[in-house]
Amino acid sequence: LASARRDKGLMKVAVANAGLRVARYARLTAGNGEDVASAVEELELEYPVVVKTPRGMSTLDVFICDNEEEAKVATSKIVRSVGPDGRKTQYALLEEFIGGEEFAVNLIASPTTPRGVQVTDIWMYHKIQANGAMINTYQEMLDPHDRAYASLVRYAEGVARAVGVKYGVAHCEIKAKYDTKSGRWVDPVMIEIAGRLPGGRKSILAEICVPGWHPFEAMVDAHCGFPVRMPPSFRPTKKAVHCYVPSDRAGVLKSIEGEDFDRLKTHYDHLLLAEVGKPIKRATDLTSFAAQVWLVGDDAEEVKCDVMRARDEFKVEVE
Repeated sequence: LASARRDKGLMKVAVANAGLRVARYARLTAGNGEDVASAVEELELEYPVVVKTPRGMSTLDVFICDNEEEAKVATSKIVRSVGPDGRKTQYALLEEFIGGEEFAVNLIASPTTPRGVQVTDIWMYHKIQANGAMINTYQEMLDPHDRAYASLVRYAEGVARAVGVKYGVAHCEIKAKYDTKSGRWVDPVMIEIAGRLPGGRKSILAEICVPGWHPFEAMVDAHCGFPVRMPPSFRPTKKAVHCYVPSDRAGVLKSIEGEDFDRLKTHYDHLLLAEVGKPIKRATDLTSFAAQVWLVGDDAEEVKCDVMRARDEFKVEVE
C-alpha cells in the first residue's frame, strides 16, 4: 500500500476498495490527448473536468478544463513529461470535477492512540477559480470536534486506514458540500492523501492553537513505537489562518507596497517571495504567490480582517 500513498490512481483504487466514495477517473496515456473524448464518454462526465499529474503536489500540474480542447492541452503537458516530483510521468489522470469546498484533514496514527488513527486538525481552503486553476486565498483552522465536520473526520480516518497508514502522520485533502438543513458538511470525497505532515507551517500553527499537542514529537514517537501523548482535546483555543498574497500583475517587479505584514495585529510570521528587479507573475499555484502570511489571534473576526488587509493592501508596480 505504500504506492497508494503517493500515486493518485492507486490511491483511488485502495480507497474505493474500502467502500469509500472516490471521484470517477480514468488514466490517459496518449501524449496528444486523443483518449480524452472516449474517457469522458465512458465515465459519463460533463465539463468541467480535472486533469492532473498522478504524482504531483499542491496544485502543481492540476488543470480545470472547461472543454475537450483544454483537456487535451493539459494532458499533453503531463504525459511523458517530468512531473513536479522530478520523475517522468507516464500518464495523466482525468477526474470528475467535484463541487463543494475543499478541506485538509490531518491525522496521527499509532496503535497507542484510542482509535489507531485520529484526526488532529482540520483546515478549510478558501479558493477561487481563475486561469484554469483553483487558486488559494486563505486557509483557516477549524474545530475537529464540531459536529458540522463529523463526516469529514470519519471519512478521513477511513481513507487513512484504506491506504495503510498505521504509524506516523497523514495529510488528507477532501471536498464536501454544506447541507443547510442539518448544518453539517456532507458527501466527502477524497482529493488525495499522503503519509506526511501538512505543508505551509500548519503543524506549527496547530501546536500553537491546541494546548498539549506536539505534532512533531508525536510523529517521531509513533514511528519509534513509543506511546503518543495526546491532548485532552484537539479543539483549538485560537484562530489560525494561512494567507496567500498574490500579485495582480505580471512582469519585472519595480516596487512593492504593503509588504510590511508585521503591521497586522494578528501577524505571526510571513514570507515575502517577490523581489524587486525579478520577474513576478499572477498566481496560479502555491509557487507563484508574491507572499505568504501566517496569522494567529484570539478573535476570529480580527484574524479574518487581517487576511483581507494583507491581500488588499499589497500593491506592486511592474515593467
